[in-house]
Amino acid sequence: MNQTYNTILTQKGVALLDNATSQGVPLKITQMAVGDGNGNITKPDATQTELVHEVRRAAIDKLFVDNENPCQIIAEQVIPETDGGWFIHEIGLFDDRDNLIAVGNYPATYKPNFIEDSDRTQVIRMEITVENTEAIELKNETTEVFAARKYIEPRADATQTAATQKYVNDAITAKITAHEKSTNHPNATTSAKGFVQLNSAINSKLETQAATPLAVKKVYDKAVKRAGDTMTGQLTLSNKGLKINNANNDSMTLMTLNDSYSHVFYNAKTNTSARKLDYDSTKNIWRFQNVKDVTINDKSVLKAGDYGIGSSEGAPLRNANDVLLTGFYGTDLVNRPGLPDLGGLDNVWATLAVYGSGNQWGGHVEQLYVPGFRGPRILSRNVYNLTDKMNWIESITETNIDRFITPVGVPLPWPGNVPPAGYLECNGAQFDINKYRELASTYPIGRLPELSTWYPNKKNKFIYIVKAK
Repeated sequence: MNQTYNTILTQKGVALLDNATSQGVPLKITQMAVGDGNGNITKPDATQTELVHEVRRAAIDKLFVDNENPCQIIAEQVIPETDGGWFIHEIGLFDDRDNLIAVGNYPATYKPNFIEDSDRTQVIRMEITVENTEAIELKNETTEVFAARKYIEPRADATQTAATQKYVNDAITAKITAHEKSTNHPNATTSAKGFVQLNSAINSKLETQAATPLAVKKVYDKAVKRAGDTMTGQLTLSNKGLKINNANNDSMTLMTLNDSYSHVFYNAKTNTSARKLDYDSTKNIWRFQNVKDVTINDKSVLKAGDYGIGSSEGAPLRNANDVLLTGFYGTDLVNRPGLPDLGGLDNVWATLAVYGSGNQWGGHVEQLYVPGFRGPRILSRNVYNLTDKMNWIESITETNIDRFITPVGVPLPWPGNVPPAGYLECNGAQFDINKYRELASTYPIGRLPELSTWYPNKKNKFIYIVKAK
């Protein structure tokens, strides 16, 4: 059974045309739509308000009265080569308010696009029969649209399925005439249009010939690198550098500036960039920056907190009880927590050296504390996993040897009324035998002797003191 193709006015279209006739205001039919009918050729229905499955809608290129039938309106639309990839089974006309005026079915036609290696431009024609053509506002076709056509597709109407012979003949004649007029041209130059010869060479210096796709492909294959290609020769970096992207959106950029060369790391999570390794060719110096640990052959050679040779100070110390990373740390005018209380200025401008197997997760280290404001003193202690810390022990040096040769608990005269650091006044007061264990071995009841104060001339005051440990 043969399929019947026809176009009908919708109920809405009939009402709008009647209103346009009575009001004397032409109906504006502005758009044509095509659809695939969900894979089937449709049967037009006057009650329709939309296509079964619309795939494209665009402005009408031409709307005119058929010269051979004054009661027929012909609408045309050019579908460019860039649109397609679907079948056309149904068509429709819409006014400027998106009302479906007419609907029709269409012979199954596949419209390819340029991606499918086709540059086919297609013209869709649709005819509707009306009682009063003056009730519809017509639209003349532009020269550019007419020139863009490749060929004429069958039109859909109630009486025929092909374009009129006169229309086709007129179109062919116009094309031939235009082509004949266009062949009388001079050769093209870089400053004037004209005929041009093709050339597939890639080393030519001619300016009167055009490169073929084969020549373009040869240049592309030589110039464009793809995944897996091997590049030979010298690579020159621009001032923006060479960027290497990671799968997690992080990146590493190799940059050059004057006499310097830098590795810059970008962290996508924090949206920050930091220089990691710099080379100064003028001074022949490599510099690590913003790096916590540097390893060579899986062995750490530099960690955060290490004291660099030639540096004026160590890493700043905040709390000695939290330090397990090996290295040197500098103190300032503040007596930081965890350091021994030496009293006064003996706690400032000092250095804490940390040795051992410590790291940020734990380990055993030895801390060596060297205050030097009043002369060097050396104290040390062991720390394990920041939980087990031994007491600070002072080593004997030439500076403090006199303090060590004085026995604990032996009264000594002192020219003043306030005992020095590490000593107690012999005034008969009680002392903590658990805190001063060595002193308690001399005075086991925890009471200091009460010794009289001597005033030889009532100008110089002496008190007796004992070393307290």
